[in-house]
Amino acid sequence: SSVVAMLRVLLAWVFNSCSETCSAGPGSLIDFVLSPDFASVYEDKWLYFPSGLSSSFVQPLTEVELRVLAKVSGKNAHLVKFYKDGEQFVPADVAGTARHYLSEGVMVVINSMETADPATDHFAKELSKTLGLQIEVNLYATPPQTVGIDAHHDRMDVIILQISGTKRWLICDPIGAARDLPVRSSDTPGHALYNRYQLESLDYSGCKNVTMFTGDLLYLPRGTIHAPATEDSASVHLTVGLLSAYTWQDVAQALLMTQSINRNLYQKLVSCLSQRNLNKLVNSSVVVEDEFTLLGAFLQLPFASDCAKALAKLRSCKHCSNSTAALMLDVKRKRDAESPSAKFSV
Repeated sequence: SSVVAMLRVLLAWVFNSCSETCSAGPGSLIDFVLSPDFASVYEDKWLYFPSGLSSSFVQPLTEVELRVLAKVSGKNAHLVKFYKDGEQFVPADVAGTARHYLSEGVMVVINSMETADPATDHFAKELSKTLGLQIEVNLYATPPQTVGIDAHHDRMDVIILQISGTKRWLICDPIGAARDLPVRSSDTPGHALYNRYQLESLDYSGCKNVTMFTGDLLYLPRGTIHAPATEDSASVHLTVGLLSAYTWQDVAQALLMTQSINRNLYQKLVSCLSQRNLNKLVNSSVVVEDEFTLLGAFLQLPFASDCAKALAKLRSCKHCSNSTAALMLDVKRKRDAESPSAKFSV
């Protein structure tokens, strides 16, 4: 009921699970990303938005897992992953295990859901156009009393959409290199970008528990540690990944590669920005071949105060924005041609 939804929003605000500006009005995913709540936390801190999705948004996605799991076959098995007790495994019968995941007691993950389900594809395209980012959607179908994936962080920002059931999330502040919004991760223990964690090693003063219900939203910037698990209810959620072909580090390197700036100026510019700001995503709408847009956006970054002379030199650069954007677009075209997006074939 509306009374229960309002009570959950109030409790979330009191216990600081949501930003201070969190609002109670349910809507679409587009409403959420255009809200002041999302703008205030994007690439900064996590946000729990209880009852953030309206029933009209959730309803077309109801039982999406049944529709897609029924289509699992050898043609798309590479996009289907299975987890038990926090670890990934490969079952002998992929299609059968997918269809009977509840009785098998395993979590099923389906990648590239935007290519497998029309309703998912619709909101993914709309979201991509709105944010100027690439969108990848994965489905997670989890039986009761199941640990899906052990504590980890992702290399992309994600928005969790709870489609049915409930799921408990342990969410912890980033530590180490994960504080810098990493766009890469490593599976090798000891590597600076290793993204798995032992729960006993976490500082729980920087952690909170959130239980998500149908219609809830959760935004996690990349690097945020999280450990999801189900309790008495099965759960289905969609993880919406936000990606870009470029970071501001890429823009700086493209300025150097096009000889818009020399190496000394490049080194000065990147030293005047934190690694966290260099790792932030570039909206595709600013990577256009004109004289101002890309360079203008780059100059808006929070450079250190002693970088004034270097910034003045960059501002005086003629044609830098145009040539830099042209190089970046060309690199992306070649990359896309070499590595086409995965597609859920049936």
